Amino acid sequence: MSSSDNAEIRKHIVEIERHLQAIKQKMFVADNVMGRTDLFASDDGKVIEGIFDGEAMVSGEGNVYPVSPNYASKSRLVVGDRLKLTIAPDGKFIYKQICPAERKRRVGTVEVFGDLPYIVIGDKRYRVLVASVTYFKAKVGDRVTAVLPGDETVGWVAIENVLGAGEE
Repeated sequence: MSSSDNAEIRKHIVEIERHLQAIKQKMFVADNVMGRTDLFASDDGKVIEGIFDGEAMVSGEGNVYPVSPNYASKSRLVVGDRLKLTIAPDGKFIYKQICPAERKRRVGTVEVFGDLPYIVIGDKRYRVLVASVTYFKAKVGDRVTAVLPGDETVGWVAIENVLGAGEE
């Protein structure tokens, strides 16, 4: 390697270390301000962190922000997932999952009670987004792989796969 190659490599390493330090700083700030709604505002919009509750994101201050059921279904969000919401200057909501909750998978059956879909696992009944049932083309009676948060006592699950009627 020539000395100019070494200089170029050193320059890249310094740049990478600078970026890594900036990322660590942002993580530190985010971890220490989770109780605040507004983490920061930039030219790209307002950024808020919160926890997914099965249907929406709830900020540290208790503000509720709607999460698109299609995004929640396709991303297989579960209760407890940490999300980052960027509210663009034009008002568009852009979500990103930043810290998934612990997950468990169980096989259950799609059922409908009233007008709402549920996944029945053993003797427990869990809510599931209508968009999730639609996205996976699940039907009443289908066996599905359900994703639950580590704490199985919550009332919501996500669908991961449809196994079909009576399959395991």
